Amino acid sequence: MDEKAARPHTSHDVRTVRAALERLEARWERQQRSAPLVSSSQLRLLYALESAAGSNLRELCVALDSAAPALSRLCARLEAMGLIKRASSARSRREIELYLTGRATAYLRELRKEREQFLATVLDAMPDGERAALVKGMDGLRRALDPPRPGYTGNPVIRSA
Repeated sequence: MDEKAARPHTSHDVRTVRAALERLEARWERQQRSAPLVSSSQLRLLYALESAAGSNLRELCVALDSAAPALSRLCARLEAMGLIKRASSARSRREIELYLTGRATAYLRELRKEREQFLATVLDAMPDGERAALVKGMDGLRRALDPPRPGYTGNPVIRSA
């Protein structure tokens, strides 16, 4: 019998994880030193470009499971903010590749630094056994969210439900 069949999740498990993620999200937003520079949708796009620099709009639509018109508008806004840049593709003159700018890279670095500092404080307050179990569980959650795809060699792209 495989591990999944032996240990099915319960509605209590689901509610517990959801509640923890909601509190984490709210605390991250509150602890930011300034107003968020980008929306959550824009942040997902920045993460995707960070892990797959030079992607075109079609590739991003697949990776983010988004419609082309909506993603095109997000890209236009991020480009106007100086966070992404467009470049002609070496593969095809008709194709445009998208890249993060230095400003976007710095923003993501600072955002992660702030989040990691907050998480370090939370983890420090946890008993060792609970912290170890959480880290192991979060690694399992990350793997479940981004299972390897056939032929996939890059970093995982965060998807929304």
